[in-house]
Amino acid sequence: MKKILITTGGSGGHVIPAMNLYYHLIKDFDVKLYSDARGVKYINKDINKHILDVKRVPEKIYFFPLKIFFLFYAFIKSIINLRRNKFDIIISTGGYMSLPLVLAAKLFNMKIFLFEPNSILGRSNKILLNFSSKIFCYDKNLKGLNEKYFNKIFEIPPILSKCYYNNRTENNINADILRILIIGGSQASLFFSNNLKNEIIELSSKYKIEVTQQLPRGLDIDNYKKDYDENKIKNNLFFFKYNFLCKNNSFDIAITRSGASSLAELSHLNIPFVAIPFPHATDNHQYLNAKKYHDLNCCWILEEKNFNSGDMAKLINKIFINKNDYLKKKSNLKKLKDKNKWENIINEFKKILNDN
Repeated sequence: MKKILITTGGSGGHVIPAMNLYYHLIKDFDVKLYSDARGVKYINKDINKHILDVKRVPEKIYFFPLKIFFLFYAFIKSIINLRRNKFDIIISTGGYMSLPLVLAAKLFNMKIFLFEPNSILGRSNKILLNFSSKIFCYDKNLKGLNEKYFNKIFEIPPILSKCYYNNRTENNINADILRILIIGGSQASLFFSNNLKNEIIELSSKYKIEVTQQLPRGLDIDNYKKDYDENKIKNNLFFFKYNFLCKNNSFDIAITRSGASSLAELSHLNIPFVAIPFPHATDNHQYLNAKKYHDLNCCWILEEKNFNSGDMAKLINKIFINKNDYLKKKSNLKKLKDKNKWENIINEFKKILNDN
């Protein structure tokens, strides 16, 4: 059985796809997940993991020598660790800490693969391209990729947790209640918390609303929900939970940031969504993730910089006054779901990883 090391770290945007990949491979390979200290808080307890921390420094030119020092130190630690723990394959999901591990893996002649869930190649993976055998990605038109590496692309359907593939829920429109989901990714969205509550309250004058909303950790849920309660809006407020949507997915529409995992989950559950990409995401990757679904007529996009009070309420009202566009998007999402099967993904990975 081949031994595989998956590198991840930082935010849930890197860690959650890495965890999903781990669960896909664990039955057929001996898999271990390496993360930095920031990313470990997102990792489930049942995962075989190791913390290899890489100190992150601010993106300022005068911190560059310090950044090089920390990366070199992490590179030496990676060499020592990989000498003690023999792996056959390393898969980088990107992120700052992948650099020293993959470079160290090259010294030990390990097979190197990259995994890029976003629609644009991440900076770490871009640096590591030259060393890799293949790059697994959700989009064959991956942005930021030099054409000389096009032959390394191996397109796969989005990798989800197994519970999503077993989910058979059909989200039929309830004529009496409009069920709205608001999610902001692993770190939630303060912009959503500050701006969307009034939009929901405005909509409640025309529809009976049920809202399920993720809040940033540290926000007082009891205080936040008072306005919903006073306007007789049924509400379920929660903090980030891995696989929350596996058991909570009876929604008519979602408002979401545009991390690759969030969009893939909503797509697979056949929930049409309004994407508001995080405007400060590296290389604008959230906008590009959303645009991929928008180009397939699966979602709507509102950009935060153009957002004005009342915009969301107007859009959702327009969507449900005439449901033709909404139903077309549900139909298009279902076509994507039909292509995404757990067994198909496992077989594709086994073929590539065992042949190399």
